[in-house]
Amino acid sequence: MDADCLIKLTNAGGKEPVCRAFVVVIPVGVKREVVDGGGDRPDAATVDRNIQAGLLVVAATAGACSRKGEDWALALYSEGGFDGICSDDRRFLAKLRTLGIPYLTPAALIVVLARKGCLSKAEAMAHLAALAPFVSADECTVARLKLGIAAEGTARP
Repeated sequence: MDADCLIKLTNAGGKEPVCRAFVVVIPVGVKREVVDGGGDRPDAATVDRNIQAGLLVVAATAGACSRKGEDWALALYSEGGFDGICSDDRRFLAKLRTLGIPYLTPAALIVVLARKGCLSKAEAMAHLAALAPFVSADECTVARLKLGIAAEGTARP
C-alpha cells in the first residue's frame, strides 16, 4: 500500500477492516512519509499505533528509492510475494496499468470487503461515504454500483 491509499483509508476509518481482512504491507519509505513525516497529524498517530499493534507490516526494500511512497511500493512489489499494490494516485495507477501490475484503489478495497462478507452492505456504504471527500466522485459512483446501490441522485433502471 502506498502513502496516498493509507492516508485516505485511515482518515475515512476504512483501514482497520482492510487490515483485518488482508495482510497489509507498507514499505519503510511509506512509513517514513506517513508516520515519521506526519508530525502531529491524527492519521500519523493512528498508522503508528496500527504498526505497533501488528495490523500493518513494515517491510524494507533491497535498494533505496526516491522520497515518493509510490516508488517504494513499486520497488517492494517488484521483489515478489505480493498480489498487487493499493494506491489512489492517478499517475501511479496509469504507470501500474502500463506495467501490467494489479492494483486496487481505496474504494475498490471497500467493495472487495463487502463482497467477501467482511463488511455488510450498510457498513461498506458508510465507509464509502466517509471516503467520498478524499476520492473522485467517479470512484465512489462505481463502488456504489458494484455494491448494487444506485449512485446518489440517480434512478435505477
